[in-house]
Amino acid sequence: MIAMEMPTQSEAVHRGVALFNRGRYFDAHELWETTWRDAPPEGRAFLEALVQLAAGLHLRTRRGGTRGAAHLLAQALVLLEDFRPAHEGIDVEAVLTDFGAYVAWMREVDRPHRLLDGMRIPRLKLA
Repeated sequence: MIAMEMPTQSEAVHRGVALFNRGRYFDAHELWETTWRDAPPEGRAFLEALVQLAAGLHLRTRRGGTRGAAHLLAQALVLLEDFRPAHEGIDVEAVLTDFGAYVAWMREVDRPHRLLDGMRIPRLKLA
């Protein structure tokens, strides 16, 4: 049996971004959560925010959740405030702006809409 080396936190963040931006929110969530479990205390808050972003969008897009998704996304944005303007190569300022607007829109619409959600869900931008 060949032992597989775990990716570094930075590698996991970037692999997760690629999954996330392809709409594979659950896969990104799983990767980031696994990395979060093994991360040192100083690296956990950023990963927790990414896990919440991915979980919120998975809930919204696959299960039609609005309130739970908005709550998870809002929690992620609060955690990300401490990582402005960028962290681990992610443009945190853009995440805060883009996802803040998306959460506001989600709450206004108050129900899932596959087509509009697909067009409005922001992507994670690299710094």
